[in-house]
Amino acid sequence: MTKGTMRDPTMLIHDTADAPALSALAFEPHTKSLFLQAGLEPGMRVLDAWSGAGNVAFIAREIVGPYGHVTGFDHSPAPVAYASRRATSLAFTNVEFVQADIANLPFDREFDAVVGRIVLAYRLDPVADLKALVRCLKPGGLVVFQETDLLTGKTVPAAPVIEQIRDWILDAFAQAGIEMEMGHKLYQTFKAAGLPAPQMEIDGFIGGVEDISPALFANVVRMLVPQLEALGVASAEEIQIDTLEQRMRADLKKTGGVMSTPLLIGAWARLPA
Repeated sequence: MTKGTMRDPTMLIHDTADAPALSALAFEPHTKSLFLQAGLEPGMRVLDAWSGAGNVAFIAREIVGPYGHVTGFDHSPAPVAYASRRATSLAFTNVEFVQADIANLPFDREFDAVVGRIVLAYRLDPVADLKALVRCLKPGGLVVFQETDLLTGKTVPAAPVIEQIRDWILDAFAQAGIEMEMGHKLYQTFKAAGLPAPQMEIDGFIGGVEDISPALFANVVRMLVPQLEALGVASAEEIQIDTLEQRMRADLKKTGGVMSTPLLIGAWARLPA
């Protein structure tokens, strides 16, 4: 692997929260709120970094409106093709997806904002990548990223099934070299990239047996089962994905406790005009 590229996506799914599924829908209001608070507004031209399935680009598109435009890029052709098909099926004419590598972005200083969600944690050199993205911004442009801190989720009191699954997930991420505290490290990453100190906010999910958290957790685990097996962390038989959500809820019902997801941390800064 070369410096500035993404870690091997065959080892761990890139941006599981951006699969067009429950997680993406649950994250949407938090991401939209962050974008609005940071200063995205109608008429802007926005660059969505490593756009995956296109969910973040679609949120930005809703904000910038018909007179704005969103360009999403990814380094692989498959997500670009998939996101493009989704945009076409939704008749979104002011959003496009292109294949591009961070080392050779085909953009000038043409964007009012660059955004991304749960992408920098997968980068070998997020500071260098952020510098490359900033070079695509106009003076006064916005930089807005949202990342997780995977070490922050917990159950109180401890629920055995949930804690076991969480340990397996963290083991897999550690083996893959993913930055598990990227959310908290956004501040130093922005500063190291030459940006002003960012403003930051925290979001997340927490609740008991009735909450969405077990469903969100099971949704992510379902996508990671092949990687967990490939890394030797746990087998499909051990995970029992088809009953995982029910077993987690049974855990919470038994303990009478709560479960929190990893924190979703946003950061934003504006370039000098």
